[in-house]
Amino acid sequence: MSPLVLMVATLATFLNSNASSPVRLVNSDNRCSGRVEVHHNGQWGTVCDDGWDFRAANVVCRQLKCGKAHSYLTSAAFGKGTGPIWMDDVRCSGQETSITSCKHRGFGVHDCYHKQDVSIKCSGELKISHLVCGHDKIKVGLDYDSVNQSGYNPISGNLAVRNCALVTVQDNLVWYEADGQAHACGNTLTTNSTHAIYSNSLFVYPLKQGFSIPVSLPFSCAYPLVTESLLFIKPSMNLEGGIVASGDKAMASMILFRNSNFTELYPAGAVLPVGSPLYVGVSVLKDPSLAVVLEDCFASHSSNPDYPEQYSLIHNKCSADRQQVFVVENGSSMRARFTALFFLIDGEHRGVYLHCRLSLCDPRSDSCIPPCTRSVRRSVSNSAPMNPPLTIGPITWGKSSE
Repeated sequence: MSPLVLMVATLATFLNSNASSPVRLVNSDNRCSGRVEVHHNGQWGTVCDDGWDFRAANVVCRQLKCGKAHSYLTSAAFGKGTGPIWMDDVRCSGQETSITSCKHRGFGVHDCYHKQDVSIKCSGELKISHLVCGHDKIKVGLDYDSVNQSGYNPISGNLAVRNCALVTVQDNLVWYEADGQAHACGNTLTTNSTHAIYSNSLFVYPLKQGFSIPVSLPFSCAYPLVTESLLFIKPSMNLEGGIVASGDKAMASMILFRNSNFTELYPAGAVLPVGSPLYVGVSVLKDPSLAVVLEDCFASHSSNPDYPEQYSLIHNKCSADRQQVFVVENGSSMRARFTALFFLIDGEHRGVYLHCRLSLCDPRSDSCIPPCTRSVRRSVSNSAPMNPPLTIGPITWGKSSE
């Protein structure tokens, strides 16, 4: 090569090594593997495999946020490309931020054929593996080994607010968390007709020391907006015994109150904080000389009273758990009342339904008040059941009541 030609080629290499162009991997079902193509002068073109090595492959994987290079492939392993061959004799130190920042002969300067197109396989795209949208906390989880193998430090991260970097490691998972509130750790809150959506990003930094640009991993938690929390059902009542003619059905209702005096109703669409007390009132429209008895009350995630998974509140007319449920009135009039603490069933953040099976009792001939609610025990008669059971719900968990 003459001195003049050598000088021109060297100048082209210097100019092109300081240019940054988009890169992509094609002809694969995985965006982190495939034939390497570079965009230059308005066209996508390939790279020749002369001099191609792991250092160059690592630059491309890092540029595409696909971790580290798993392998580099020559001889058009992912098929021959078309169009120009943009780069040949690529030489990288491995620290470049773009493949076009590596030394090469100059864009379009080569002595190759498309059968020499280079391809690579990267370890994989860095991504969030777990997202927990709790009632008061949002937790983001990363797989420790996967993040480390992708060339990033799994415990280096922070949320949108830099000092939000509380991290715990458990069972090969790295967890970051923020309060489930607007502006907490940079959370942004948006709403649509059905959901409140809290969005943020987790920023994770490369393993290498010194100044480095983190990868941004966005995430969102969507919470349903409650539009209705109370359902009133009017079950029929069948009183058996002797020969009777048909009459009007008894009408029953169950209402959720917000105070212990059972005077203030929850507004439509109210959301109850987990752990708050429920004040439940039941009444029946019938002859006031009779009394309504709460036989069994339970909570479930279904409006179907026969749903197999149930959490008992009142069983056999008495509190199923005196620390959680207190029967205020039962069997003394045409109304009954009880209080219960509202907790998640099986730890699930879902709405719950309250079901009560009722009966009617005649206090003129029987003792209708269950012995568990009286200081003096007397015999309790068989009362007439009301079918179907009374249901209220769904009661929806939330961060605060309206």
